[in-house]
Amino acid sequence: MEKDIIENFFSFQLRRKVTSLYKNFFFILEDLNSEGVKIPEESYKRIRKRILDQGNDCIRELEEYFDKYLEFHKNK
Repeated sequence: MEKDIIENFFSFQLRRKVTSLYKNFFFILEDLNSEGVKIPEESYKRIRKRILDQGNDCIRELEEYFDKYLEFHKNK
């Protein structure tokens, strides 16, 4: 029971912070545009996809590491 609470808390916080990070990357793209840096639509879509892909990969990898950490300590 307590383990589930810890896992859910960690997963929620991890997703929240990584999502916040890639939203901030989107704000930077918007700032560049408002300052006159013109990014072609195709490039913008590619950059946006990379940000989302990297954020999702980061979440997956960190959750895998956390699962391995819990498994390691469970077997001690």
